[in-house]
Amino acid sequence: MLSHIVRWVIDRRWLVVLATVIVSIWTFYVIPQMPLDVLPAFAPPQVEIQTEAPGLAPEEVESLVTLPIESAINGTPGVTAVRSSSAAGISAVRVIFNWGTEIYQARQLVTERLQQAVSKLPPGIETPQISPTTSPIGLVLQYAFTVEDDQSKIDLMEVRRIVDWQVTNRLLAVPGISQVLVFGGDRRQYQVLVDPEKLKAFNITLEQVVSATQAANVNAPGGYFITPDTEKLIRGIGRIESIEDLKKSTILARNGVPVRLQDVADVEIGAAIKRGDGSFNGKPAIILMVNKQPLADTPTVSRAVEKAMTEIKAALPQGIKVTTTFRQDSYIASSVENVRSSLIQGSIIAAVILVPFLMNWRTLAVCLLDFFLTLLFGLLALSWLGVGLNTMTLGGLAVAIGTAIDDAIVYGENTYRRLRENKTSENPQHPLEIIFEGSQEVRDSLIGATIIGIIVFSPIFTLPGVEGRIFTPMGISYLVVVVISSLESLLVSPALCAILLPNVKVTNREPWLARFCKQIYGLCLNFSMRNPLLIVVTATSLTVAAIAIIPSFGRAFLPEFQEQTMVNTLTLYPGVSLEATTKAGYVVEEALKNDSRFKFIQTRSGRAAGDADAAGVNIAHVDIEISNEGMKNREKTLEKMREEFDKIPGAAPNVGGFISHRMDEVLSGVRSAIAVKIFGSNLEELRKIGQEVEAQMKTVDGVVDLLLEPQIPVPQIQIKFDRDAASRYGHSVGNLANIIETALNGKVVSQVLENQQSFDLLVWLKPDARQNLETIRNLLIDTPDGQKIPLGNVASIGDGTGPNTINRENVSRMIVVSANAKGRDLRSIVNEIEAKVKRNVQTPAGYFIQYAGQFEAEERASRNILVFSIIAFIAITVLMYLSVKSIPSTAMIMINLPIGLVGGVIAVALSGGIISVASLVGFVSLFGVATRNGLLLVDNYNSKHAEGMPLKETIVKGSMERLNAILMTALTSALGLAPMVIQGGPGQELLQPLSIVVFGGLFTSTAITLVVLPALYAKFGKYLFPQQPTEAEQKEEQFFMHM
Repeated sequence: MLSHIVRWVIDRRWLVVLATVIVSIWTFYVIPQMPLDVLPAFAPPQVEIQTEAPGLAPEEVESLVTLPIESAINGTPGVTAVRSSSAAGISAVRVIFNWGTEIYQARQLVTERLQQAVSKLPPGIETPQISPTTSPIGLVLQYAFTVEDDQSKIDLMEVRRIVDWQVTNRLLAVPGISQVLVFGGDRRQYQVLVDPEKLKAFNITLEQVVSATQAANVNAPGGYFITPDTEKLIRGIGRIESIEDLKKSTILARNGVPVRLQDVADVEIGAAIKRGDGSFNGKPAIILMVNKQPLADTPTVSRAVEKAMTEIKAALPQGIKVTTTFRQDSYIASSVENVRSSLIQGSIIAAVILVPFLMNWRTLAVCLLDFFLTLLFGLLALSWLGVGLNTMTLGGLAVAIGTAIDDAIVYGENTYRRLRENKTSENPQHPLEIIFEGSQEVRDSLIGATIIGIIVFSPIFTLPGVEGRIFTPMGISYLVVVVISSLESLLVSPALCAILLPNVKVTNREPWLARFCKQIYGLCLNFSMRNPLLIVVTATSLTVAAIAIIPSFGRAFLPEFQEQTMVNTLTLYPGVSLEATTKAGYVVEEALKNDSRFKFIQTRSGRAAGDADAAGVNIAHVDIEISNEGMKNREKTLEKMREEFDKIPGAAPNVGGFISHRMDEVLSGVRSAIAVKIFGSNLEELRKIGQEVEAQMKTVDGVVDLLLEPQIPVPQIQIKFDRDAASRYGHSVGNLANIIETALNGKVVSQVLENQQSFDLLVWLKPDARQNLETIRNLLIDTPDGQKIPLGNVASIGDGTGPNTINRENVSRMIVVSANAKGRDLRSIVNEIEAKVKRNVQTPAGYFIQYAGQFEAEERASRNILVFSIIAFIAITVLMYLSVKSIPSTAMIMINLPIGLVGGVIAVALSGGIISVASLVGFVSLFGVATRNGLLLVDNYNSKHAEGMPLKETIVKGSMERLNAILMTALTSALGLAPMVIQGGPGQELLQPLSIVVFGGLFTSTAITLVVLPALYAKFGKYLFPQQPTEAEQKEEQFFMHM
């Protein structure tokens, strides 16, 4: 069937070329519409649930809110982990699903399960809210709003109002945006600040003030005023329209004299209590974070947001400055541009290499057009498969350069050689017939090489977890190019050859570079055949040495990302105020803002409303943008950053980039490369074990950013109700708790409407009263019989302690000791930590320690690649045997795989001695090329031997004939990756180690293959050639080939 297709292509060559041009034009239209990102989506579907529990302590939040939600969620189909954090007044639960779950299905499942939990929550707890759909790397843009003009009448409260009601709503209307978070500024609030002394003087209780405030701001529905001809709406307008209206609201009247709110309270517009704050370059700021939906294209969304922000800026009052402090698309653009540039440079280098080898513009045009069309159609196929453009898919194209150009070389060179032989033969055939026969000759080898490429790369598709999500698109890209390269060489190349080559001027003399290479190789070949034992022993020694060296290499999950935006976490001692945390950020900002290595520094303290992190006020995120100057020596720049962090007393820093932090969080739930998780029931015992683990980790070289989660008792003011006394006065504990909540935490009783904007109306005690325990004791409360008694009569008020936060994972309490690695490979650090902890830390019954983080993923990936590479090796061996029908010949082909290790190992050793998952993928790619080289040589030897050539002539002629093809394949594959090896930089972090392995391995494995195989055949040739098949076997083989 393929023969008929090829002949049809040759006969209708102009139609095929026209169709190719049309498809190429269509591809140029499709490529700009493909989704663009730095990395493939590597995070599993996850749903975040937040529940506000005003006034509850962390242990109460855990028992009354978090546990019921966890119990409802556990057992949901597809759930792999449930992580939670219970802090003062808030519960945050993160539900992680397996990779096969669709995000909207996951949200629906969680919503259904939450219905069971809601009924079990105590009164006063707000309804659990599912956070908007986003992803760990969903943050696309950040903006800092500052007031630049000191003379401006605008303050941060007014800026916050503009951000909340104009900017946020406008950005949420942008397609693809899921969430906008706001840190900093003062939220506008109508406040009734009650004076306890005046309450006592007027003999009024706090409950009366609350009722009066609530009643002062209502509209009464009046129904309709209907006449025979008209209908009018009746409205009782009672909502306050100004602060004066609220002041004049009456609480009660005594003897005809009203007692108004302004008599017992300060009624004013003030700032709500902050749970989060922001600063930028040492100035107070409002930080706006824009998150996209999981499936939205980052560059498209970023452009839409920036367009909306341009419109917003034009309408902002004078004095407000907006600065872009994070733009993920910038990293995407630079990363993809770096990889694209390397891909183009590699393609040009590969094309230039072919020129001196071929020295014929028509043949060169066929090879280059084949190569160009393969990459072009590969991108079109990726678009059809729904695979977007990112550094990994482009990296797959770069790795496939050698394979793509190899198929073009095999076909183009073979056809040119046949045409040259035909012109010098006694009975020349028609050139089109020669082109057809040339296609038939290489068809089987091209299909075989494609199958080898598919099998060799198959272990990449077995990678689980994050590493699988990252490298699978690269494997898809590579295989797409391999398959399209073969199809294109069989279906398009014949048409190109039929147009360009029939009238080509041929010469019997080879190009000068081919002759030069054969002269040099001839000397090496003679030496190899004269000293086969020396060659074999040397090759064996190198291979054994390479295998022996591998265990001494360091191990890492992935190389460090060269990010310019550092998202650092600063953890202060629990119990410090938000103001103190923000000041710690100011210290870093002041120290670094005039350093040219840093563009800007911004701080986000605490948490924003709706923020899934649920961070306490003692945690600050210090975002630092490194300038181009700082990127020249990134290590020194990060050292300076750490020095300034270390100067802050009592603060524990965690330095890392945006993507690396998010990847760590996906792997272990902690934004650090190493996470030692200690599980148990008692918080005090967990803390004790955690301190012991921390002490052991301090002694390990290479450990930085060490942090024991600050789950420690913090000071509390505890109000304990006397149930007997309360019952005597007719009070319940619930009533008393409501009074305490209103007095100390404030109670939102209504919403004030102002120009289509609504603001909270809050009642609570004056600030000085809230901070005085004696005033709280003397606070008057009503009894059911109308008496007024001090709160101290029914409750005792004193100091106490309680946990600041409680973290859980998979229904067990947990404390984490986290760290990053510096100056050593990750695996050796973790091995040392494990050994020291096992030797020196004893865990009681019911407590256990788990190690999580990047090293766990690296170990899992290495194991998978090793196991499935062995399976792939066996599969290729079977295929090779079916191809050559000889066990010795199969062994000669497969011997190239261990030989291919040598160059890769040398390359790793010279580039730092660290093996990552990317390096392992490089070895997988290397084995594919090594197998193809071995197959080319051995197959040619067997063909010459079958023709009856003597052994020496078989080796010499067989090696010389395949030298050009092997050299061109090796050089184009290796040098095509040279830009990635040399340049590095953003976007090439994962591709550089891979390229180094392939680059080094191809040079050495090709050189060793060209010398070792002839030596083996020279020494053991009579045992290595397959026996000639009988007539029956030939018929059987023809039958299977036909099938």
